[in-house]
Amino acid sequence: MYAALIRSFTHKGTEGPKIEKATYYQIQASHKSRTLFPNLMEVYCQDAWEEVYFLLSPSLRRVVIRDDWRTNSFSESVSFFVNALPKICSDIQSLEVYVDLSISALRSIQNLTKLQCLGLNFLAPRPSNDEYIAGLSALPNLRLLKFSALHFHRSKRSFWRSQPLSNSPESFGALRQLNLSASLNVIADALPSFLSPNVTTFGAEVLCTSSNENEDHRVLMERLWFEVCETLMNHARSPSTSLQKLSFIAGDIELLPTVVSGFQPLLELHGLETLIFNMPLEDFEDETLSDWASAWPNLKTFELSSSEYFITLSGIIKLLQLCRDLKKLKLGFDARELYLVPKIPPTPSLCHCLKDWDISGSQVSQYTLDPVMDILRWLFIDLEDIKSRSDDVEFDLPSEVLPHTLERVSRQRTWW
Repeated sequence: MYAALIRSFTHKGTEGPKIEKATYYQIQASHKSRTLFPNLMEVYCQDAWEEVYFLLSPSLRRVVIRDDWRTNSFSESVSFFVNALPKICSDIQSLEVYVDLSISALRSIQNLTKLQCLGLNFLAPRPSNDEYIAGLSALPNLRLLKFSALHFHRSKRSFWRSQPLSNSPESFGALRQLNLSASLNVIADALPSFLSPNVTTFGAEVLCTSSNENEDHRVLMERLWFEVCETLMNHARSPSTSLQKLSFIAGDIELLPTVVSGFQPLLELHGLETLIFNMPLEDFEDETLSDWASAWPNLKTFELSSSEYFITLSGIIKLLQLCRDLKKLKLGFDARELYLVPKIPPTPSLCHCLKDWDISGSQVSQYTLDPVMDILRWLFIDLEDIKSRSDDVEFDLPSEVLPHTLERVSRQRTWW
């Protein structure tokens, strides 16, 4: 009776009590059915759990299975589970399996025609990759595709370039969002194969990227980023394409800063609405911010998380003047000295409608706090309307109004 009440099942490796197989068999026998949980909707496994096949149910709609990336293990039980999905769980809509799967399991995924979200490990080099990718590209309802390459993020560039992937107009026709997690050279090679005309959102999580002995690593990263951005730019040139959201994340703490010139092709994406950089940038200053704001007047979200830039309030003012629809901003500024705080313009208040501003990394002193408040009052209708956060605190705090955050930041700087 209680098994019928279960809607969600979570398994986190060694956490929690160990349930013997005999217990599952006993529950199955009690209601005379192979389906252990007849109304189960979601499954989340933190590892390649050997008993996962007990959770097969026609009611399943979402499955997430994540293995420890350090083990790079093949799971026969998970492959069996995936193989059974088309027959038992044909209505499943979201499947993320970051475990090495058998060829038969990979082919079974092609029969899940109602899938809207699919997450998988990047495929290791196999002769059947072209057939497999072509099968995925034909899934009629696939909206979100996530590929992860945690196991072989130092792959050579020839990996994807050797794959004769499908480039027909119908490939990934329903795809709207693409997320790739790999070394930058793998992302650069794989990206053209998955960018269908309907993709509006692209996210890249960049892992450590190796270079050969004869190539400077910073030069390599700049060149690869330029290649990725050129691919995105060429994709967006199609009249039927509307690329609106980009996010670039450092998935490795060893990732070195990239000079902003590597992202130059993005300046042609004038319809961009969301841009997120959670990675170190080099040479990012007020002039760069002005150029970017001029290129993307439709920005609604802009986030830059890095300590490698130098932005002043003059740059912030220019950004808000050019991007009047901006609602969410994550960008710090340097206002430690009075000469870094611009004078209030003689024009009427800008009255920008920014609502959410994370000022993490900002530097304000007790001597500059009042002038900073004055220029911000010229920028906004009411500072009390703006929710703000800052990472420069000993403990995480919930969002608060902008004036309180600035006052707290200025007090922290008094010892400088």
